[in-house]
Amino acid sequence: MVKPPILVVDDDVFFRTFCAEVLRREGYVVWVASSGREALELLGREEPALVLADIYMPEMTGLELLESVKASHPGVDVVIMTGYASIDTAVQALKRGARDYLRKPFAAEELAVVVESTLAQRRLYQENERLKQQLGLYELSRSFASVEDPVRVLALGLDAVCHATRSGAGVCLHSGSDLHFMALRHCRGLERAEAEAVREAFVTRGLSYLRGAQRVQVIGKSRLSRILEGAGGPTLREALLVPLRHGSGVDTVYLLFHDTPDKGFLGEDEDSARFLAAQVEITYSGSLGLQAARKLAFVDSLTDLYNGRYLDTALDRSIAEADRASTPFSLLFLDLDYFKEVNDAYGHLCGGQVLIEVSRILRNNVRDEDVVIRYGGDEFTVVLPRTGPGAAREVAERIRCAIKEHRFLGREGGTIRLTASIGIATYPDDARTREELIDQADRAMYRGKEAARDTVYAARSH
Repeated sequence: MVKPPILVVDDDVFFRTFCAEVLRREGYVVWVASSGREALELLGREEPALVLADIYMPEMTGLELLESVKASHPGVDVVIMTGYASIDTAVQALKRGARDYLRKPFAAEELAVVVESTLAQRRLYQENERLKQQLGLYELSRSFASVEDPVRVLALGLDAVCHATRSGAGVCLHSGSDLHFMALRHCRGLERAEAEAVREAFVTRGLSYLRGAQRVQVIGKSRLSRILEGAGGPTLREALLVPLRHGSGVDTVYLLFHDTPDKGFLGEDEDSARFLAAQVEITYSGSLGLQAARKLAFVDSLTDLYNGRYLDTALDRSIAEADRASTPFSLLFLDLDYFKEVNDAYGHLCGGQVLIEVSRILRNNVRDEDVVIRYGGDEFTVVLPRTGPGAAREVAERIRCAIKEHRFLGREGGTIRLTASIGIATYPDDARTREELIDQADRAMYRGKEAARDTVYAARSH
């Protein structure tokens, strides 16, 4: 194993040569300097693991060199050598940051032991720092590790990576599958319009970075300036690109920015971003899998609508929202009239196609926020948030007329005509619980069937 470099500083050529030879025999790379100023010049170009310095030298003393080293190179340890038996001198050096001291004259074995012990302490300190940093990153990853919503995972992940890399701003770009159409999902430290301008600039002038984003990388000031030219907003001086892989490719990219001249991304920032990105990828994939599993559990395989198991969930959410906002909502219960005759005359395959067409009619006649459910067989329900009985009746009549006017299996040359009976119940006017609401809407629908069919009936308000 190659041992780290050591700088020996001593104006005494004998001790300088002696220390250098002993340390080279021990396998260290050794640099030498005859004065403090020469040592500082060398430290401006290189960074040894340890400086071994005599305490009494002309022009600059070992204590003065020690202070300069600790100020400009805090990661470099210093061991002081002194030819005087003054304990006060040694204590003063230790107080100023020296790791240890050697009293001249010393044996080669003593020099080797002190140097190895000092470097071992530094390795232990660095390992402790790495462990502390990793613990900090694990704590950050806990902010999103148990989140089940994929969109929120990406948002919290951006927060964590921004914090870990000391970034003044950040954006999350998400494409799905096509990097040409990356959309802005989240931003931090930028106004939404500024973040959109950054997104547009990268898609138009920095697409090669997004396409080739296979690893964490720094985009320097000059290249970033060319990409963001004309984008407006704050001056962003350096970028850290963090790709997130899902499946076989990259579909999400974090772009993190420093916005002040004296800041830049360090190697440890890249390591932190790489670690957190891996945690985000794992959590994001898991949340997508959970979302897909839930969808399979609650989606009807024939019509691709929610199935009857989802109705309880939809109603519980609607009741909570209605109570919180003091607004009503309504439930439609729909049953196709004489649908059994369609199955008997044309078979269940054609009957299934009719149900698919009914599901399309329902979707086309409600809002995006409304929840359409195939309750079972030829029965459907529609949850209408923030909708009172009057507006619910308008929706129900629109659906009833659309079904009545539709020619089913028209593409296949069919001429099937159907009607529907629809019941309406409104929370909280007609019911105070989801069970009561379903029962009231169901009873209203059956009253319509008993009366005439092809009707809309509302539950009687209590």
